[in-house]
Amino acid sequence: MVTEDWTSKAEQPRISSMKARAVHLLFVLVLPAVVHARPVSVTVHADRITGRIRPIWDYFGYDEAGTTLTREGRHLLGELNKLSDEPIRIRVHHLLTSGDGTLALKWSSTNVYTETADGVPVYDWTRLDAIMDGLTRPGIDPFVQAGFMPQALSSHPEPYTPALVKAGLPRDMVSGGAFYPPKDYVKWQNLIEAWARHCGERYGVERASSWLWETWNEPESPYWRGTPQEFFMLYDHFAAGVKRALPQAPVGGPHVTDPAWKRGDVFMRAFLEHCRSGHNAATGQVGAPLDFIAFHAKGTTRLDEQGRVEMNLGNQLKTIETYGRIIAEFSEFARLPIYIGESDPEGCAGCPATLDPERDYRRTSQFAAYTAASFMRKQDLLARTGGNLQGAVSWAFTWADQPWFNGLRALTTNEVALPVLNTFRLFARLAPQRVAVDAPGMLPVEAIIADSVRGDPDLGVVASVDGRRARLTILLWNYHDVAGGHEEQSNVELHLTGVPPSNPGAHLLEYTIDHHSGNAYTAWLEMGSPQPPNAEQIVALQSAAEMRVERREFATGRNGTARLSVFLPRQSVKLIEIVLRGQESTSVGQDRIQAGRPLSTNLRRKAAATP
Repeated sequence: MVTEDWTSKAEQPRISSMKARAVHLLFVLVLPAVVHARPVSVTVHADRITGRIRPIWDYFGYDEAGTTLTREGRHLLGELNKLSDEPIRIRVHHLLTSGDGTLALKWSSTNVYTETADGVPVYDWTRLDAIMDGLTRPGIDPFVQAGFMPQALSSHPEPYTPALVKAGLPRDMVSGGAFYPPKDYVKWQNLIEAWARHCGERYGVERASSWLWETWNEPESPYWRGTPQEFFMLYDHFAAGVKRALPQAPVGGPHVTDPAWKRGDVFMRAFLEHCRSGHNAATGQVGAPLDFIAFHAKGTTRLDEQGRVEMNLGNQLKTIETYGRIIAEFSEFARLPIYIGESDPEGCAGCPATLDPERDYRRTSQFAAYTAASFMRKQDLLARTGGNLQGAVSWAFTWADQPWFNGLRALTTNEVALPVLNTFRLFARLAPQRVAVDAPGMLPVEAIIADSVRGDPDLGVVASVDGRRARLTILLWNYHDVAGGHEEQSNVELHLTGVPPSNPGAHLLEYTIDHHSGNAYTAWLEMGSPQPPNAEQIVALQSAAEMRVERREFATGRNGTARLSVFLPRQSVKLIEIVLRGQESTSVGQDRIQAGRPLSTNLRRKAAATP
């Protein structure tokens, strides 16, 4: 149901016969729910540019590098490739791990390095090339991680391979020889140099030099079974190997994680100090190359007293703030690009919610709302300390040969989109120039860091316009740490000012992710949770995964104003896209999702190149 409120009551008699000359529009989507009595007022100042929205979300990662070669992996890479005209960057583990290629939860292998009986290195690029080929298809770039230690090079080669788990809860996956320092740092450096040189030959020196190169993962944790000093030696020789083959390639690290877990803050300071003034084990000089800085930021989850999932957005934002302050302490590095190498609600992507219910948010629209609430704050939070955030990796991808909706941290299940993937689709539709908003229902970041989102929900808004001011986009979300509450809605009154004049044919598109729209999981539950669903049910699930899109006419008022009313359920995300002028745009992928987005030349090239 759509109702129209042309202007204030005092002016209604004057223009009641002139509705075509609308000053204000009020659009109301009526849903059966409990609505908060007092509307939340939000003002969008469409003529007040405050900066640019950097697509920091175009980064994804996963433990099992071999997933790249599976049907599910290839499908999702194609879907992600449609999101942006910027390169999609993919970070994976286990590119150098030894093994027969078996794929398991939190495990993969390439067997790139072996030695002859007399200790001569042998490089076999076959399996690694296949993975890298998948991560270098048009529109995709690897975030190259040198890890983990090949068995023939490990200082602790036995035992090497853990007990592999293909379905269930993986246990103790970081205790084997793959996580120890090398027995010979020169051989390690030579392996890195040979790999970087091989990439230059296979993909071109210019392209390989544009990738981000880093070594290891969370070296303050059980992922690294050596000392901090041994890691600094590892990094020195890694950087020397990359720079010898690809002098212009950026190298960085250290990808430490939550300070509250294994004191990543202490490790970060020690690493930065080493890069600034430490003895370089590879060159004998002072300091080490550092072209970017990376850390991880995670929230936490638990079950509350009523058995509901309780997330903790505050912990993730606190970690980002902490590392931002540490980086600012080192003036030599304070303006380097920063990457959040893993940026997630909690720490175990390979632990299924079916066996670990505190992770059940992953299947629902709560993950979608959390993602909107967190990503739209990360860049601003680091900017407070002068940080230059370039990207944040969502450690969520897909899994091969897994039960439907088993609650691994993923974007798809058996090639059907989960609600969180739709959030990234909405991010991709945001116009690039951010504009000012007054949003009293959006919690201050200090309040979230202190208490997370346990009281009032976070009613957040980010708005932007394109360079021609022909398109205005408004992203809204209603997030709460505690799962559920979908029947509760907030009435958001959007007041738009400074809106450019609209042409005939101007229209508004409203995209929705909630308990029902863009939510295949709810549809699967309503089917009775079939395992597996039949062909007809799969078609229905694919349809349910698509976001509902409402289109309406739109007209700007005489003074560049308009008014919209939106009902925003708990754990939901909406995008209001106002097309003021210009031709109907071409779609990419699913028409119901992508209609209305103008394509750049680069994005058209990417779409055409996607198999």
